[in-house]
Amino acid sequence: MKKIFYSLIFLLVVSTLTFAHEFWLQPQKFVLKPSEKTNIDVFVGENYTGSKVDASKFTVSKLTHHGKGIEEDFLKKLFLKDSVKIEASFSTEGNHLVAFNNTNKFIELKATKFNDYLKDEGLENIIKLRKQQNKENKDGRELYQRCVKTLFQVGNVQDETFKQNTGMRLEVIALDNPYSITDKKSISFKILFDNEVVTNALVLVWHFENSKINVEKMRSNEGGEVMIPITKTGRWMISTVKMIPIKDNQKADYQSFWGSYTFGFY
Repeated sequence: MKKIFYSLIFLLVVSTLTFAHEFWLQPQKFVLKPSEKTNIDVFVGENYTGSKVDASKFTVSKLTHHGKGIEEDFLKKLFLKDSVKIEASFSTEGNHLVAFNNTNKFIELKATKFNDYLKDEGLENIIKLRKQQNKENKDGRELYQRCVKTLFQVGNVQDETFKQNTGMRLEVIALDNPYSITDKKSISFKILFDNEVVTNALVLVWHFENSKINVEKMRSNEGGEVMIPITKTGRWMISTVKMIPIKDNQKADYQSFWGSYTFGFY
C-alpha cells in the first residue's frame, strides 16, 4: 500500500472552533435488515450538531440510490414539508449509498468575516488569489451547493458500492469499506473535484458517540487521499470544501462545493 502523508491535528473540544455550517445526510439507522424502513434526514449545523434543513431554502437537483448493480432516481422517496426527509428501504443485502446534491444558494459576507471563513475552511488558494488581486478588503460574494452521501449496511453481505463515484462535481469517495473493518483500523478516502484529485484539501473527520463529538483535521496528499483511524462505534462524517473563482457572473465571485460522507454503526 502506498504510504499516505498528511498533517493531522486532534481536537478534543470543538466548541471553540469557528467552522462554517456543515451539511449532511443523517439516517435514523445505518445498519438495516433487508426491506427494513428508515428515514434519512438532511441536517445543517456546526460541529456535527444541527437542525433539519428548511425545505423552502433550495431545490434538490440530484437524489440517487446506488447498490450492487443498482442506480436509481430516489426523488420519489423525497418528502418536502417543513424539513427534508427521505424515506428509504433496501430489499437486497449489501452496501447501499444515497447521494444528494442541491442547487446553488447565494451568500455575501463582509471582507473580514469572509477572510476568516476562508482560513477556517483551509481555502488557501482563494486567500492567495484575493491577495494577488488586491481584493482582501472586498466583501465575499459566493454561490454554494452541497454534494453529500450516506452509506448503509444491509444484512451481512458486503460489496463495492461504498466507493461509487456518483457523478457530483465534488466527490468524497471511500477507498475501503467502513463496515468491513475490524475495530480501530484506518480506512482511506479520496477527494475528487470534476473527477480530478484534490491535493492539500482540508478534510474534517467527525465522530459522534454518547453525546460527545470529536473532530480531526487532515490534509489530502498528492493522490487526493487521507487515511482515517476509526472505531466501530457511533456515527461518522468525512467533510471537505472546494472553492473556485468564477468569472462573468454579476452576482458572485466564487463558487463553493461542500462535500460529506456519513456512515455509522447502529
